[in-house]
Amino acid sequence: MALFPYTAEVRAFVNSNSYDIDTILTNPLLERVREKGKERVISSLREMKLGEQGLYNEEECRVEILAYVVSRMIASVIGDRFLINRLAVTEGKIASQRLTGDFGYMLLPLADEFGISPRPEGTDYSLDFASFLRYSSKMRSPEWKLLYQRVQGGRVVVDRHRLIRLVEQAVTDHLSERLPPYTDAIKNALEREIGEVVRILEDIKKEFQRDAFGEISPEKYPPCMREILRQIQNSENVPQMGRFAIVTFLHAIGMTAEQIFDTFSSVPDFRADRTRYQIEHITGKISSTEYSVPECSTMKSYGICFKPDALCARDWMKHPLTYYRQKGKKPITSSRRQQPGKQR
Repeated sequence: MALFPYTAEVRAFVNSNSYDIDTILTNPLLERVREKGKERVISSLREMKLGEQGLYNEEECRVEILAYVVSRMIASVIGDRFLINRLAVTEGKIASQRLTGDFGYMLLPLADEFGISPRPEGTDYSLDFASFLRYSSKMRSPEWKLLYQRVQGGRVVVDRHRLIRLVEQAVTDHLSERLPPYTDAIKNALEREIGEVVRILEDIKKEFQRDAFGEISPEKYPPCMREILRQIQNSENVPQMGRFAIVTFLHAIGMTAEQIFDTFSSVPDFRADRTRYQIEHITGKISSTEYSVPECSTMKSYGICFKPDALCARDWMKHPLTYYRQKGKKPITSSRRQQPGKQR
């Protein structure tokens, strides 16, 4: 039960043992639970592991279940989508590993838990179209397209490996969409644990941005973003969508909200309070949504696709961040190019 702590059976266990939120948050005897809940979040962020030890007795299982509850509380209060998704994906992958290993007997009960309801068909399983499409739609590999599935008696037939993958996705979706409600009581009681997680989260997100985009370099900006910045720096009036686009772009490549704020100080209708609020809202600092950079097609539809160059004209160029990444790649020098007639 402790190995799959998001099931109805676990919820019933927590409720039947009178583990209300106040008890979990304040009981001195549950300090270990709160610490393990924090460790669960940090391990997921750093290594996509849960950091649990072997569960050899009833007490260890109880602590593991309640630590899971605390980890969900921490995620709910912080409200960062990267963190929430990271936790959800980690739980899904751990479930997959367990179902593939010693806990394969839990496959059908766990599938039923999420409404997949597979029927054994020899060594395979069949499930209805709705269940298959619900959990396979986020898988990008062509092999998951409905067109390529084996259909029998109006149901999709999958092998055990693919059923486990569907359950993994079901766990991930469930945990990314459903969180405990935010309360000030949770925030105050877990202030120390939340603060530590936030510091680690910020460091990891900065590291991800550096890995993805390298050091911030204006020379790599796509023409549209360079033009919007030029207009801002020349104190020209930039349309609202242009401002939105440049904020999301600068945030995505690693600028802080304060750095972006400084960029807008020369806008003709600049108002510090309003500008700061808009930037922090768009970047997710004070809202539950961290907005994405508009695609090239969106930029064009709003009339802010300025001065496209030869790289913009490539068939695969669909996004300003793709342009930025491509510009950051080192060109192949003549010494690295393969000579005609030579093979590696």
